[in-house]
Amino acid sequence: MNLFYPTTKWQQINLWLKTLSHIIDSSINDYAFLMRAKNIIINDNQTISSTIDQTTSMTIDVINRNTIIEVNFTYEANNQSIYALKSMKISSLLNLIDFYSDDCLLRMKEINEQILTEDDLQKSIDTYSTIENQSIHFQILNSVQIIKYDDKEQIKIPLSNRNITIQQLLNLTGKSIDIYKYLATNDTKKIINPNEKLSNLNQTKFILVKENETCLVSIKKSDDLQLIYNNEEQEQEKNKQYQRFTISATIADINKENQLDILYQYLLCSNDFVPSTDIQLLSFQLESLIQFTVIDQNLPVLVTIQNDKENKSIQFNCRLSITIKRLCEIVCQLFNINSKDFYLNMNDITLNDDDISLEDIDENMTQIQFQMISKTSIYCSIMYSNQNITLPCNDDTSIMTIVKEIFQKLHISENDMNMYELMALNDDQTQISFDLSIDDIRQLFPIDSTTVLLQLKNINE
Repeated sequence: MNLFYPTTKWQQINLWLKTLSHIIDSSINDYAFLMRAKNIIINDNQTISSTIDQTTSMTIDVINRNTIIEVNFTYEANNQSIYALKSMKISSLLNLIDFYSDDCLLRMKEINEQILTEDDLQKSIDTYSTIENQSIHFQILNSVQIIKYDDKEQIKIPLSNRNITIQQLLNLTGKSIDIYKYLATNDTKKIINPNEKLSNLNQTKFILVKENETCLVSIKKSDDLQLIYNNEEQEQEKNKQYQRFTISATIADINKENQLDILYQYLLCSNDFVPSTDIQLLSFQLESLIQFTVIDQNLPVLVTIQNDKENKSIQFNCRLSITIKRLCEIVCQLFNINSKDFYLNMNDITLNDDDISLEDIDENMTQIQFQMISKTSIYCSIMYSNQNITLPCNDDTSIMTIVKEIFQKLHISENDMNMYELMALNDDQTQISFDLSIDDIRQLFPIDSTTVLLQLKNINE
């Protein structure tokens, strides 16, 4: 490029090329300039110095202007025009657009308002050119992805503008807002204020939940008992505010939402144990407010409880002064099981004394492990969807009791009980009445069987 000054515009070079009729193709009326390495068409009004790094070599291809096309993009209040090869794939062109991201959609403007699919993006630009040498206009849309908590149905909503409220977004899901009342963030599972603007949230993925799939949480600091809270609904009697989460949220999610320092801050529950960060809120009593207190030092003893029957384990920290009775209460709460059906076992030793404390076992301990042992020899295994839940029972246990416990674990309202049926997983797939007992249906299975196999079905599915 020593032929030209650095301030020379590419438009001037184009005019100069046209004077070289003895060495160029006379059938070409106009030229364009392509940066080969980046596959970018250079703007005619740019100067050489603004285009080329003088310290490195660069190949510029001179091409027929008829092989390129102007493409216009709009995104909310933003506009960007770019020239590109007609043969270029749409997906490659999008890499050059400043405000396009993977969670966006592309829609044709002015023609058929078609939203392009992933396959469409692999087609060349000229596929969408209806009039030769006329520019193409695309609109970039926000793609909001919403997953229903109950059945994992995916809902995708294209938005041309993010300046809407969460309540308005709820209305666009096509679901009954009397049933599906809340949207939660995908990262911390926190319920979003319905008046919050989508444009204020740096998120495009949300969870759609019913009210019984959420719970209220309060968090207070141990030093001054001040609540940590975000703008959420008010409790009239004490003028307090709470955070609402989905029941699938973990302690780690609460820590993240409240920006707690996980190395030095811990959530104390019921004033006597600190649950591990992987425990979900559904493990707590959901009928009432779940209350935590932030403490600056963890409790000294790490307790691990193994439930071999369900192949699950939980961990929490507590004080040495805690009793076996209280440990069993905590464990049964977190496993969502009935304390009368289980006892704790340590190294094959049954702990019968409820009043014994961890300090009585070993005053220097920092960790201990127990096993949950069932007091019954009969089990009821219920399959629902892709889940399998095993409950201890006896001959006198009513099927209604089993069903209510299953509904509680699955977070299904008892008001919807008439929408479900119970089938015995025997050769005849016998339908089981809720009025029967375990003893009534054991005859449907082999005489030496200790597990009653059932399946819960939604009659509308």
